Amino acid sequence: MNKKRTVKVFALMMVFCLLFSFSKPFPAVIAAETSALEEQKAELEKKLKETEEKLEKLGDESKETEEYIAALDEKISYLSKQYKLAKQEAENIEKRVTSLESNIKSNESELVSIKDEIKTLEHNIKTLNKEFSSTYDDYCKRIRAIYISGQSGSKLSFLLTSDGLSNLLTRYQMISAVSKQDGELLESVKDQTEKIMTVKTKLDEKNKKLISTQKELKTNEKNLKSERVSLLKKQEDMASRQAEIEKQQLDANKLLKELHNKTKKYGEFRDITQEELDEIDADIEAADKKYAPPPTTNTTTKKKTTTTTQKGDTTKPEDKTTTTTTKASSSKYIKLTYPCPKYTTITCAFGAYEGHSGCDFSTRGNVNQKIVAAESGTVILVKILEYSYGHYIVIRHDKTTSSGEPVYTLYAHNNDIIVSEGAYVKKGQQIAYSGTTGNSTGPHCHFEVRVGGSRQANAVNPEIYLP
Repeated sequence: MNKKRTVKVFALMMVFCLLFSFSKPFPAVIAAETSALEEQKAELEKKLKETEEKLEKLGDESKETEEYIAALDEKISYLSKQYKLAKQEAENIEKRVTSLESNIKSNESELVSIKDEIKTLEHNIKTLNKEFSSTYDDYCKRIRAIYISGQSGSKLSFLLTSDGLSNLLTRYQMISAVSKQDGELLESVKDQTEKIMTVKTKLDEKNKKLISTQKELKTNEKNLKSERVSLLKKQEDMASRQAEIEKQQLDANKLLKELHNKTKKYGEFRDITQEELDEIDADIEAADKKYAPPPTTNTTTKKKTTTTTQKGDTTKPEDKTTTTTTKASSSKYIKLTYPCPKYTTITCAFGAYEGHSGCDFSTRGNVNQKIVAAESGTVILVKILEYSYGHYIVIRHDKTTSSGEPVYTLYAHNNDIIVSEGAYVKKGQQIAYSGTTGNSTGPHCHFEVRVGGSRQANAVNPEIYLP
């Protein structure tokens, strides 16, 4: 097998593989997705049941305890995941509804086109039949004429019965002319017959396509009706789940507030949404670009040098440029101080509950406590919200981790902020007064450290870098 042929065979194999990979029918894909979702739903139902049993076992007398609230948070988390699955199912149904609506529209358009084509073909075949009938009649008349005139015998005998050379030539010319005319007439009959058969075949194909498309349209309309019913039920299910989540969240917030009022270990309510966190990430990323640090350059120094010749003469001083490169010392690396110097006890640790990407320093009911920059850097964002993080600040530090990664710190739920975006602050410099703004159960500082990037996904345990 030569090289060119090998390439052709390989290409054909690749095409076959691609066709095979895309040959999985749409219903099979839907079935696979549905099966995966059903498995997740079953697992969540199991975990939810276990959590409810745990809450029942703890009982009413344990409601104002960390353990009970943690179990309630767990339950809310599973309910939220169930809601997300229901939402995903609804989105899948909406996609199928949209696809079916598009298919129906395409079917209807195709039916109009097919009917127009059938109408044209029927007109063409009618015209061809009319032309054929005329030609065929002429041909039949010619056959009958030949038969009646006795020319159905041998052409040779017809020539031999001529009574002279002149008559022979005349008869020969007549036979040639008639034969030519008969041949043309027969060819015309043949051509018209083939045209009629071709158009007839196309007409049959279009009629089959019409029936197939009508059947497909009917199936699509039936499926669309079913999917719309499913979507309506799923939307009702989502509304019911959302109401249950909100009810459970209100109960959890009430218990958490009562517990924190007793212990003075204030923190956040647990109902911050992923949409709110995504919004915060987007704001910080935009601010990071807006206040991007200037590019670093090597430090250069110019020295004037004087040289002396062997004769003792001095030459004109020359400027020489010396470039010096210094290695980063330990002072270049991040080393944080506590954000709220008067309160250094962490009252809610990093990861204490799902989504808690920082640590809390409760000010034990006291507001307007001093909040300072944990390290030197640029204030890239000052945001005033009435939800989630409340009034918060983000600093991009001019020092990195020992591995050279950039570091950002975030200070949330402040009362008043006394620095502006773009300002450079020193380590320990006051930047705000503590408060209880946003998603807060009481006065505290929510402190985050984000390493390697500014998003919540980059958050690490602040205790790694604190004294």
